[in-house]
Amino acid sequence: MKNIRNEAKSTIVEYIDQYYSNYRAIPSVRDIAAGTGISVSTVHRCLKDMKENGELEYRGRRSVSTQRIEMEGRHPAMAVLGYGACGEGQEETEEIIEYIRMPESLIGQGEFFALIAKGESMVDAGIAPGDYVVIRKQNTAEVGDIVVALDQGVNNLKVLGYNKKRGRYFLRSCNPDRERYADIYPEELRIQGVAVCVSKKLGKVDVGK
Repeated sequence: MKNIRNEAKSTIVEYIDQYYSNYRAIPSVRDIAAGTGISVSTVHRCLKDMKENGELEYRGRRSVSTQRIEMEGRHPAMAVLGYGACGEGQEETEEIIEYIRMPESLIGQGEFFALIAKGESMVDAGIAPGDYVVIRKQNTAEVGDIVVALDQGVNNLKVLGYNKKRGRYFLRSCNPDRERYADIYPEELRIQGVAVCVSKKLGKVDVGK
């Protein structure tokens, strides 16, 4: 009987988490019963038991919070707004591809969005094509920051620099091929954010024979 109750609890928590992920809302006890095939009375009993054991928060009706929901609340989702040009700039667009989460201990506080790196102009900064670059929304930056900068309707992911002789800001690539990736001196520079983190997939490493 105990194992059956534990299985029911596991099924209920999984259903609540999946429901919240799909609808950003908490299911009612009747929703849980209908979705899991477990009786309403058993769902209610399991929720009370898990509350008493400190496994979740439950205050009746739709007031349920699992550990996963609590964690997601502390790490809000950020939108991945298309691609960031690591090469020639590209026309500004705002297409939400997906949502991701990153811990505050890694990216800090603020309002964020993410871009998928496109091109190879920032490889020496550790940003390769396909990497997810987390951007803190702000309209100011310091020299040396990796920024998303809008110039005449075109977005660039580059390092912000300043030429004292010319008295102008410029955008610099991080690629040894300086002829191909020359500095850009925008006519009208608008900072849209500063890169704070890069997330990437790791491939296999060649260890030789």
